[in-house]
Amino acid sequence: MPASTDSPDNRPLERLKFLSPSEVRQVAETFGTPVFVYDEQRVRDGVALLQQLPSAFGHTVRYSLKASPSAAVIRVFDDLGVHFDASSVWEVVRAVRAGVAPEKILLTAQEADFGSAELPALIRRGLQFDAGSLQQLTEYGESFPGTTVSVRINPGFGSGLVRRLTSGGPDSSFGIWHEQVAEVKAVAERHSLTVTRLHVHIGSGHHADVLLPAARRLLEIAQDFADVRAVDLGGGYRISVMADDPEYDHSEWAGELASDLRLFAEATGRALHMEMEPGTFLVANAGSIVAKVIDVVTTGDEGRRFVKINAGLTEILRPSYYGSPHPLVAVDRQGELPPEGPLSDVAGHCCIAGDVLTTRPGSVEELSPVRLGAVEPGDYLVVERSGGYCAGMAMKNFNSYPEAPEVLRRPDGSFALIRARQTVDQLTANEIVPDDLRKEPV
Repeated sequence: MPASTDSPDNRPLERLKFLSPSEVRQVAETFGTPVFVYDEQRVRDGVALLQQLPSAFGHTVRYSLKASPSAAVIRVFDDLGVHFDASSVWEVVRAVRAGVAPEKILLTAQEADFGSAELPALIRRGLQFDAGSLQQLTEYGESFPGTTVSVRINPGFGSGLVRRLTSGGPDSSFGIWHEQVAEVKAVAERHSLTVTRLHVHIGSGHHADVLLPAARRLLEIAQDFADVRAVDLGGGYRISVMADDPEYDHSEWAGELASDLRLFAEATGRALHMEMEPGTFLVANAGSIVAKVIDVVTTGDEGRRFVKINAGLTEILRPSYYGSPHPLVAVDRQGELPPEGPLSDVAGHCCIAGDVLTTRPGSVEELSPVRLGAVEPGDYLVVERSGGYCAGMAMKNFNSYPEAPEVLRRPDGSFALIRARQTVDQLTANEIVPDDLRKEPV
């Protein structure tokens, strides 16, 4: 973490990432608050950047659907030729309903129910399966003997922004432990499976100096699997979020890996294709939450100043779950940036003590105030870096708040509604009350 995170007075004031102050007001007045806004051009620029990374024998970008699974967002990626990473069969179904061909999707899931109707049918339509355990590999082999399969490896180590975001090593249940390669081969041979891809994902917000050893471990294992033609590095690529964050150059590690792949080709005669599964990288900074300030309270001279907004855990869980910082930018009701205000903590609208957006980075039990513009009830607060793992990971319908709408800012600057605000009828649609408990609404 940058040293300035412990010194609120020394932090640079955050700025809007893609919306102008007047657009904040326009969006709020047109669609209401809270509302998610995604910037299509930023998404397109991110894809172009990754597609230009150095690679030895070509590479495929797979968008991680769990980052933001709205149909319109999926369509943008599909139109750009991006492939997809799914973490559940239900994500696959959503993508297919949005128009994605099943063969463009790789499923890597903790739960893979081969006894269901959905999963086998999708595999028969072309869905690619990535076995994350020996049990999954066995069940896949029993259901689809004589076919190709991908295998996820736990390399024995991992890296992430915080421990909860680390998905490699002995404390992680993801992937087949790297010392069980012989068992992978035995299961594959028993069911006449051909392993064509090796996959690894070490964590979200990982460091390149950990990613490269994980990739090299895949190359070591690939020597024992003559039919492997691709190595998938997963996602978790770092981005600059806060104003004082460093810039991350992903071309450096990609260039090093390209050299490794060339050496592997010289030694084995196999030119391995590289795959990557970005989610955060592509959508996080391309999304914002526009919320309204609903209250400002203090807890005494030695206490705190809380700015309350009409969004919270129902839209953004990350600060309370991970202690992840999000840039917060105030805009007044006239659609202008207000003068600088006092240090404040930001609280959400949920009736639970943990609904705060200004937790100390990496420590959800501590608060870390930020310097906002001087806001009053009726002004707006924009929560930046909200395009990834916010709408899709929120504590939806807690306190019976409806899901917030989503809006796409098109490259021409226009705004299109891509998900309407949930109604109470939609919220309660699946509830069933026994006849003897029925009562007409008052």
